[in-house]
Amino acid sequence: MSNKLIFILVFFYFLSGAAQELPPVVNFGPNQYSAGNQNWMIAQDDSKNLYFANSTGLLEYNGENWTLYPVPNNTIVRSLKVVGDRIYTGAYMEAGFWERNEFGELKYTSLVPKFNNAIGDGEQFWDIEFLDDLIIFRSFGGIYFYNPAQGSIKKMENPLGKPISGIFKLENELYFQYVGAGLYKFSNGIPEVLIPINALGERAIMHVYKKQGELAVITGKSEFFTWDGNQLEEENLQFNTELGNPNILDAVDLENGGIVLGTVGKGIVQLDAEGAIVNSFNQNNILMNNTVLDLFLDESGNIWAGLDYGISYIDLSSNFLSFQDNAGEIGSVYASYQDGNDLYLGTNQGLYLKKADEKSFELVNGTEGQVWFIDKVKGDILCGHNSGTFLIENGMASKICDRLGTWLIKEYSENVFIQGHYNGLSFLVKNTNGYEVMPMLENFPHSSKFIEIDEDINIWVSNEHKGVFKMSVNESYTGINKIDNYTFSGESGITSSLFRFNDTLYYSSKEQIYQFNETNDDFSADNRLNLMVSEIDRLSGKMVSDDNSKLWGFANRGVFYIEPAQISNDYNLNSIFIDQNFRNIAVGYENISTFDDSQYLLGIANGYLRLKNLKEDNVDASIAINFIEVSALDEVSEKVKIGEAGEFDFKRNNLSFHFSSPVHEKYQESQYSYRLLGLSENWSSWSTSPEANFKNLNFGDYTFEVKAKIGDDETSVASYKFSIDRPIYLSGVALLGYFIAFLLILFLVHILNKRHHEKSVAENERALKMKNLEAEREIIKLKNEKLEQDMTNKNRELAVSTMSLIKKNEFLTSIKDKLKDSEDSTKVKSVIKTIDKDISEEDNWKFFKKAFSNADKDFFQKIKAKHPELTSNDLKLCAYLRLNLSSKEIAPLLNISVKSVEIKRYRLRKKMDLDRETNLTDYILAL
Repeated sequence: MSNKLIFILVFFYFLSGAAQELPPVVNFGPNQYSAGNQNWMIAQDDSKNLYFANSTGLLEYNGENWTLYPVPNNTIVRSLKVVGDRIYTGAYMEAGFWERNEFGELKYTSLVPKFNNAIGDGEQFWDIEFLDDLIIFRSFGGIYFYNPAQGSIKKMENPLGKPISGIFKLENELYFQYVGAGLYKFSNGIPEVLIPINALGERAIMHVYKKQGELAVITGKSEFFTWDGNQLEEENLQFNTELGNPNILDAVDLENGGIVLGTVGKGIVQLDAEGAIVNSFNQNNILMNNTVLDLFLDESGNIWAGLDYGISYIDLSSNFLSFQDNAGEIGSVYASYQDGNDLYLGTNQGLYLKKADEKSFELVNGTEGQVWFIDKVKGDILCGHNSGTFLIENGMASKICDRLGTWLIKEYSENVFIQGHYNGLSFLVKNTNGYEVMPMLENFPHSSKFIEIDEDINIWVSNEHKGVFKMSVNESYTGINKIDNYTFSGESGITSSLFRFNDTLYYSSKEQIYQFNETNDDFSADNRLNLMVSEIDRLSGKMVSDDNSKLWGFANRGVFYIEPAQISNDYNLNSIFIDQNFRNIAVGYENISTFDDSQYLLGIANGYLRLKNLKEDNVDASIAINFIEVSALDEVSEKVKIGEAGEFDFKRNNLSFHFSSPVHEKYQESQYSYRLLGLSENWSSWSTSPEANFKNLNFGDYTFEVKAKIGDDETSVASYKFSIDRPIYLSGVALLGYFIAFLLILFLVHILNKRHHEKSVAENERALKMKNLEAEREIIKLKNEKLEQDMTNKNRELAVSTMSLIKKNEFLTSIKDKLKDSEDSTKVKSVIKTIDKDISEEDNWKFFKKAFSNADKDFFQKIKAKHPELTSNDLKLCAYLRLNLSSKEIAPLLNISVKSVEIKRYRLRKKMDLDRETNLTDYILAL
């Protein structure tokens, strides 16, 4: 929230109870601007910044921030004047000017040396004017003319030797007054008496102006005179009749011929062209102090007042008038109605009436308590109250219904009215005897804040918890014939409302606006109104449809209204910016009333705001970058030149931008959006903060851009270009060094790679030769293995063949044995002989021995080496045992019996000298 919203913001209310509506006023206390209490003079520059001659120095206000500049001798600044880019100030024994330097700060240049010791001891400069390219300083001791072009100061001659009490510029003419010697005017640089002392007397003139072509003056005793060239004619004004003749210190002229007076003890008084009091601003109602030291009319037509304690701003051109009950005698306004020039306010404390010929609101007797509704219904003013319903006639209230809590009253049909209560509905029937109260509607106990009646006399009621009801009632208005309930799941109806706009029924929650569709008999969020308000930050679902075809809603930043477009069948959306901080009415109870003169009254927490018309205030706003600070990490920041592009060291890459848009209207608040091109193309979200900070920016070129928004109007863009240098390790020289080093490294790597390559080539050749040799050996090995495998396979085939011989011999032996049992004959014997020859044929052994030797070629060598005493028959038996053949299998091969084989085995064990535990076959297999 900006400083503007935390200032002391109070409205007008006389302690006597006078109900005066005032233009918006903003007060600034010393705690807000952090300077002295007194403010002696005010001025404004071309950028709309305000300057105040403060008791502790020159005070500057740019619309967001206050800055104090003490004068060199730290004395009270009494006067100031803005001329071009310079701000001239006068103080105790000091006069000079301020100019803004390249860093955005004001710097002071003293003119005291140019006075050539003409300044008297203790002299103070109370006025400064500008005319004919000359700066005119006024003290009691004299008038000084400073020529900026020549740099010289000339003091006006004072032949009378009298103090000078004031100088006045009017229509490019300069007037001044001698104390006790009349009013003078410069004519061709020569002072001439205008109003002599015998006509003026000892009166001190505080203001000079023109009235109907004649010179007019206002004295320090608030006397009004006109000068016809011969005599002074005093005017008797309403101001003097009501307030007497209070002391005044300053006055300003208004464009409409009116005058604003700054008094001592009576505050500020605004007069119209006829001298009637328009507004009175004082400590009893709104000002922080009743002594006004200076008044200033700014470029927008607003009044700034330098007070003995603080500063006040009055927006005379505002479309708003405000009334606020600071004393708490009226309370929060929940409803209002204007009957002719009589104004009714329904508040949380009762119904109040201010008649046209009275100045204060008075409580209508008997209406103490919460008032929810006040309006004219079919010719009668009816009041909905916490305790029931009242009829208001001639400022008097009479209760016509004592049902608890009446939210509102509407016409139902001819002479029949429906009331919404805390706990249901009831009807009033108007007859010749007055209003007859009907019983509460049966079986409907729901709170009924909002009621609408359709063309078919159906009653529509919205309830914050139950949604919307549609019902028809019986002819006695006591029972319900039919009722339908429309609910809205997933949405809060706490602040909802029901309204009819442009002949269509709507239900509004805070989230959505629903339109009733008769064809589908339901409510739909698919409608134009809902789309229009979807981007608005609404406070509640409360919507008010007025008699002027306007639909009002309430948002955080202000109120808005929707009205049918003039040409198309669409709607127009308009906003009136009054921040919720200024309204502060309970959420869901927002209210606005339309009066016959197209004025609108907005109820607020402790009073009301009156909108004189709906024309938006034209705010001619601009934006300026006030100063920029740069710093290294964790170091004190320094201001930089803002008139030229900046270039900063890489370590000083933290920047802070301070900007402002000098908008002083009370209800208008500046919002800002910015971006930093080079970092992001996107604008920041709108914020009231008048500064932007960027930390640890990388090197490169940047452009800072900022814009302001006042209401819906955006200003032009202010920008500042700057660059952040590369760090030393990324500078051009460093990059060149890196490049040269890179080339050297590449060259070195090339040499090393070349040597490594040559070495690698030699090693690779040797390795290749070795690999070729190994490959050749591997090939030979593989060939040998293949040969061995072939031999092994063949030997296995031979062994298999040998085993076939065994089987054959066994078979032949078996045949022979059977033949022996046959009858002896020559033929049988011949066959047996043939079989024996085949079994014992030496070739069988030779064939077996060859196959065995191929399969186990070292066996015979090993066993002969170990047992040289073995015979060939023993070796034959060992060979058979080596094949792990049993005695039964060996017998056919040796053509002996199995028993004979066992004997041979026994003898073999003896020859080999084997002990009994050693198995012969295992022994032979282990060799």
